[in-house]
Amino acid sequence: MSEDKLRLETLLNSDESEIVTEALLYIAHNVSDIEWAEKQLMRMANNPDDDISGLALTCLGHIARINGTINKDIVIPFLKEKINSSNEIISSRAEDALDDINMFT
Repeated sequence: MSEDKLRLETLLNSDESEIVTEALLYIAHNVSDIEWAEKQLMRMANNPDDDISGLALTCLGHIARINGTINKDIVIPFLKEKINSSNEIISSRAEDALDDINMFT
């Protein structure tokens, strides 16, 4: 694994939400290894902090918009599961990400 990915994983595991959110946005906008980025974003979408998990879901949509591709076989079922969440923030963010995937891929 590259040094950049290791550094980003360390940032994602931070206890400071600002560091985590900056890392999520960096991954969505700058990482070319889409498979790795998807895995990290889906992992962070399960974070107990609604702001972090919601942003991770939004970033999945950003990957689709920016790159024009995403692993639909893995990401779409994951998002559909999140849409059924009783948490409105998570459900809404997952729905927005799915809309982006449908529009840009």
